[in-house]
Amino acid sequence: MKDFRIEQESRGNIQLIRLQGSLDMYSFPRLESHLQTLFQQGRYAIMLDCSQLDYVGSAGLGVLIGFAKQAREHDGDLKLLRVPERIYKIIELLGFTKVLQVYNTEDTALASFQKP
Repeated sequence: MKDFRIEQESRGNIQLIRLQGSLDMYSFPRLESHLQTLFQQGRYAIMLDCSQLDYVGSAGLGVLIGFAKQAREHDGDLKLLRVPERIYKIIELLGFTKVLQVYNTEDTALASFQKP
């Protein structure tokens, strides 16, 4: 199993977090802690680049849904970017696309944060 890695960059007031490896019951606490730190700093606009994820378990999806809802309560959002097809199918099958917005490109995800 690959190590789970988290890298962060800023895109203005939006945080781009690149995930690599498997987001499972062992690694999701690291992502949860990272997102909690951002929220404590008042940063609620987050994009997660999932292009290098090998696997996402139910624990990881639960964390993502919880943080997406929490971000929206603070006029932010948590959006997924470049989700591999095999992982997207799981998200879709479980009905989580109603809560988690998924984008194919960074530009479309960034644009979706703009208020009309």
